[in-house]
Amino acid sequence: MAVAIACTITFSACTGPERTGTSFCQQLGKELPYIGQRISTAPEASAMVKRYQRLLERAPLAIEGDLAILTELLEQASRLDANDSEAVQALADASYASQQSAHGVRDWVKSTCAVDISTGLNIEPPRIAPTTTIAGVTTTVAP
Repeated sequence: MAVAIACTITFSACTGPERTGTSFCQQLGKELPYIGQRISTAPEASAMVKRYQRLLERAPLAIEGDLAILTELLEQASRLDANDSEAVQALADASYASQQSAHGVRDWVKSTCAVDISTGLNIEPPRIAPTTTIAGVTTTVAP
């Protein structure tokens, strides 16, 4: 019995946040007031990177790769030396290269969370998880 409890505690401590659409959308709701803000200072850039890292921790496989690219782009921007023209050009190149990922994340977030992540605004209609009934049991399918 003690071994089973120890294994359960160990397993629970090692698992990270749930990587589902529902979990991601809930985390996005917490980050939403700040997602659409312009970044003007180093502390603001650092705060935005942390927001995206928290989202990445909950990102389902459908967007994990694309969101990782965007998070890395924000990290690169937060370290940018604006006086280094080569670094500025490298960031511009990375930004152009990440456009497909940005569109993928934006579209997934719109269809799953009913949010335009580029502006931080809710869109209509709000999404409701579909329900199914099989053999008298009703279940809600996570988006």
